[in-house]
Amino acid sequence: MAKAVELIRYLRVAGGTGFAFVLFGMSGLVLNGVILLIGWIPVPSPETKAWAMQKVVHYAFRGFMGYLRGFDLVLGKAEGLEKLPNSGPYILVANHPTLLDVVLILASIPRACCIVKPEILDSIYMRGVSRLAGYIPNTGGEQLIDACVDKLNQGIPLVIFPEGTRSLLNELGEFKRLAAWISLKSGFPIVRTVVQCGSPILMKQWKWYNVPPHSTELRFKIYDTINPTDFLAGQSCGPIPARRLTDHLRRFYEGELHGTSFA
Repeated sequence: MAKAVELIRYLRVAGGTGFAFVLFGMSGLVLNGVILLIGWIPVPSPETKAWAMQKVVHYAFRGFMGYLRGFDLVLGKAEGLEKLPNSGPYILVANHPTLLDVVLILASIPRACCIVKPEILDSIYMRGVSRLAGYIPNTGGEQLIDACVDKLNQGIPLVIFPEGTRSLLNELGEFKRLAAWISLKSGFPIVRTVVQCGSPILMKQWKWYNVPPHSTELRFKIYDTINPTDFLAGQSCGPIPARRLTDHLRRFYEGELHGTSFA
């Protein structure tokens, strides 16, 4: 009897998760239709259209997280939103344990520009959304850094995953120096955020049907900001301060994620 109940629970969660993928894809196609409408709206600048699309993404992801919570699949929680800077843009840095963390982050923040993989900009589901929202392809090099600094100077917060891809189970990936370079060059602060997933779900090399027979808690917590000038130590922006700041971020995430629980 106990095994039958567990099987029923698993089928409910796996079925709900599978439908969530279908819903996500359908939503992407619907948003492409919204994009056509936004494209016809007479607005003064591309930046205004990007702002409108970022708001659309915010509410769409809030609705998606509401579906996951309503069907008792994933319970998303955002903590410490009051710690976000009240004035001026910032660089929100987060670890990347699951496909859903970016959904929870953008559902919690009304406006943000993401650094995304180039293939996202060519995806049939996300191409129009990501391009109109002004998301930046992670192509590397000085051009990427300059594009990010330009977004910050426009007053738009950035969302960056230093690992560049999803983490492996119980393991942080290599931290790239992109966030450090952008912060040091622009002078804008870094907001450290930690994403924790109660059960291993939708991680790297993880199949969507490998889900636990119960709901999963996904937590997004914001910590205090850090000032890039604290890592210059009297030097100009360069490789040494960038390495120093990146090492600080890596140690912070290792410390926060080591031995944590959802009790």
